[in-house]
Amino acid sequence: MKKVVIAALAVSVIVLAGCAKVVGPYYLEHEEYQDGIEILSQQLNENPEDASAAYYLGRYYLALNKPEAALPYLNLATALEPGNADYMFWKGVNRWALLDFEGEQAAYLEAHRLDPEHISANLYLGHGYLDRKQWAKALARYDTVIELDRYNPEALYNRSVALHGLGNNTEEVAALRTFLEYYPDGMLALEATERLNLQGDFTYRNFIIGNRNVTLSSMAFKPGTDELDMDSKESLHVVAAMMETNDALALHVVGYVDGDAARARSRARAVRDYILSGHPNLDPARLPLSWFATAETMEVGASRFTLPESVQFITVVPQP
Repeated sequence: MKKVVIAALAVSVIVLAGCAKVVGPYYLEHEEYQDGIEILSQQLNENPEDASAAYYLGRYYLALNKPEAALPYLNLATALEPGNADYMFWKGVNRWALLDFEGEQAAYLEAHRLDPEHISANLYLGHGYLDRKQWAKALARYDTVIELDRYNPEALYNRSVALHGLGNNTEEVAALRTFLEYYPDGMLALEATERLNLQGDFTYRNFIIGNRNVTLSSMAFKPGTDELDMDSKESLHVVAAMMETNDALALHVVGYVDGDAARARSRARAVRDYILSGHPNLDPARLPLSWFATAETMEVGASRFTLPESVQFITVVPQP
């Protein structure tokens, strides 16, 4: 209780000192938007030239999904400090929320002019160009974002979309692989994997594991051996964790090696053994093996592919 009182007193002292630049982020981070509006409205009334108070009031109203209420404050903030790229960027977000897409684009362009290395302005300009199918312009913006923020997920994924629009399939595949290397989980990973597979690249695959659709690295082995590579092992850690969490989960491990049943069997066994290693409580019966001396046939969209060597996971459906 004392800590709460002290924190409240500290905020009050800061407000009295007129430091909206410190108070503003506090209410954003704690999602206490209505409290922030009450405090900074008072601050702005006392000091109508406080651009930061106007800016944060605009941010609070946007967070409350009230873009109409946010508009006069963000307009005021950019008028008081026309050289502030952050204020100009959020004016663009406000315009987007009001479906004023021309105003949105103009604000992002101005934010970019003020600060060519503004990550969010570059990113959202890229999104706008992507929506307009201006592929080359979108690609340039996403490349800039990645130079500034190497692991930015939106730029990494949308870069591949721009490359697809440009018809550059080779670089699109490389971009999708890069995205999946960093972000192998979630909806974008599923979409990236499907797009990768459509290009005939099966470095990653989507499998239904239990009741989830999961992206995994395809099982790969050192040439001429049954020794799994590192990416495959990392994916098998995911599978093992899911089996640890769900006692009812069982998976068929199916090996394919065209023309070599013995190798198909040994690779399926190698996958099962790696899942079991370090997990002595897992029953091997939950990982039944199958193997075939044929290529696996894959259907992706309207296309059909054959994989001479592969390992597939199929969830065992309980018998009624």
